[in-house]
Amino acid sequence: MRKIPILFFLVLFMFAGLAGCHRQQPHVKLSGIKVNIGIKRFEQDLFTLSADSLEESLPVLMDKYGMFVSRFGQVIHIGTPDDPEFVNNLRRFTKDTLMREVYEKVLQVFPNTSTLEKTFEKSFRFYRYYFPEKEVPEIITCMTGFNVSLLLDEGFLGISLDRYLGSEAGYYDQLGIPHYMQRKMVPEKIPSDCFYDIGQTEFPFFPPPEDSIKVRKNVINQMIYEGKLLYFLRSMMPREKEEILLGFTSDQLKWCRMNEGRMWAYLIENNLLFSTDYLTINKLTRDAPFTSFFPQESPGKAANWIGWQIVKDYMSSHSQVTLKELMNNYNYQEILDESGYSPE
Repeated sequence: MRKIPILFFLVLFMFAGLAGCHRQQPHVKLSGIKVNIGIKRFEQDLFTLSADSLEESLPVLMDKYGMFVSRFGQVIHIGTPDDPEFVNNLRRFTKDTLMREVYEKVLQVFPNTSTLEKTFEKSFRFYRYYFPEKEVPEIITCMTGFNVSLLLDEGFLGISLDRYLGSEAGYYDQLGIPHYMQRKMVPEKIPSDCFYDIGQTEFPFFPPPEDSIKVRKNVINQMIYEGKLLYFLRSMMPREKEEILLGFTSDQLKWCRMNEGRMWAYLIENNLLFSTDYLTINKLTRDAPFTSFFPQESPGKAANWIGWQIVKDYMSSHSQVTLKELMNNYNYQEILDESGYSPE
């Protein structure tokens, strides 16, 4: 058998590396940017209180957690501290047998928040680098009776730890939560979920009223918007695994990379890119066991992954464009046209 020179493989490797370089996001220096994160644990303060002393302790909780207490009460459907029955409802929540069992499980999975604090400190340093005018929210953990994962409001970011216990906890099966969602209800998904939510809140799909650009809700615009959010997320967490950022398995990510051209061709050939049909947009860009229109090996939201590749190509060919300018660019068609996106 004829031997192929080692140099041949080195050349192939070099060109393969160059081919992927155009999609790499830039490295930044964070020297001089300091962020101190001290996570407050509302669930501990709440569940360690005597149920009989809640009325006397509520002002202390309000003083420490401010408006978070009202938001929390709304999420678990017990009203706000101004409501006459708020304390009684809160007492029932803390005395509930299941909630106390879940609280013990939360303490097992999250005995402390030191790892989360370190991760958030690194990511918020990037956040302040790119957006120095933005404030770092106060981070508060809690339990919401499995109602929501995050509570993002002005000044605070609440993390419901009972939504990140891992599928082995057993509660999610009992609640009927699909397995494709359970797979992402794990501690390591907390930071990426939080920054995705921050990106979505700070930079919504539609431009502000004073912006002259008129935006239509269609498949390609939604794909590029989601691509912008993923680019933002990667910028906040440059060393995180793509599987974590995307919520994909390794096989699903590999499938996307191997079928990028096929997915793009299918969207074009079936006139789906500019569809304004609500169901079509959701089937391609919302979470699901797999992406409708694509094989079952695909992950849900596979179209968003394509959107990310378009945005990466756009940013690679526009090195002068900052992340802030990208996130405030609502001309999705311009991003597509100037990306030069053309998968093989």
